[in-house]
Amino acid sequence: MKRERVLIIGGSGGMGLATAKVLIKNDYEIIVSGRTEAKLIDISNQLGPNSSYVVMDASNTVELRNKLTELPKIDHMVVAVSVRANASDIKTTSEENAKQAFQRFWISYNVLHFASQVLNRNGSVTLISGSSGKTPLKGYGVWGTLHGSLNTLVKQASIDIAPFRVNAVSPGGIGINTDRQLTEHRGNVEDIANMIFAIISNPAVTSTVIDVDGGERMGTWNG
Repeated sequence: MKRERVLIIGGSGGMGLATAKVLIKNDYEIIVSGRTEAKLIDISNQLGPNSSYVVMDASNTVELRNKLTELPKIDHMVVAVSVRANASDIKTTSEENAKQAFQRFWISYNVLHFASQVLNRNGSVTLISGSSGKTPLKGYGVWGTLHGSLNTLVKQASIDIAPFRVNAVSPGGIGINTDRQLTEHRGNVEDIANMIFAIISNPAVTSTVIDVDGGERMGTWNG
């Protein structure tokens, strides 16, 4: 049986790399993308013979389109890019810094825009949003707006590009203190990777935002 091919945009970062490792273990073929070739070569060597890489700046729309259309047809795309931006609440964050944070939205939008040219039949796109899109938090106004926008993008894109599936995983705080969550488990990147694998492998899941946050800001247990 032919291995399904997955492109992980932002595959050299924490959640992207964790996803690549989980998918490799489950017999997928992986293409990781990022800006730094030396880092991608090292990651591809770690992942083994069922992996390859593509160097691209996903924030450059023309480059993203060209690189995607040059690839052989793929089955799934995961958008795991991270953007460094000096953003916090809406009152104190400048327009310039907010736009920098929102690069994640436009990368995700463009991946969905080009998806029909890239994906095989029954393919999927999985985005990563964040728990502040569900539960607003003081000091995180820009990020909450971004994550909420990504969640809405999933709902609309799943209709607009059907039958391709579109979903998002919404992580809670990873690597930081728990915040009134319901479980004792502290979130990690493997939690996100395992959920992305579950979404990709289930052909009945689309138009869904799945919280992977231990019930963050819903309970009283705080560790």
